[in-house]
Amino acid sequence: MRKAEVEIGGLYLVKVSGNLVRVRITGESPYGGWGGVNTRTNREVRVRTAARLRMRLDAPAAPGGSGRTA
Repeated sequence: MRKAEVEIGGLYLVKVSGNLVRVRITGESPYGGWGGVNTRTNREVRVRTAARLRMRLDAPAAPGGSGRTA
């Protein structure tokens, strides 16, 4: 994932301590990267680089349907 693709308030699958967990991004960190909350444990986490983000889990649907063609 790229830095420009990260949105504040989005839910992402993130690698934290070797495990993939769901993290809601709460804002940008003043030290670089983003701050977030692990949705399972409610602990704060810092995502230093976009490389730790695997995929967005609550991505909005693309306009115009499913994107498939017949």
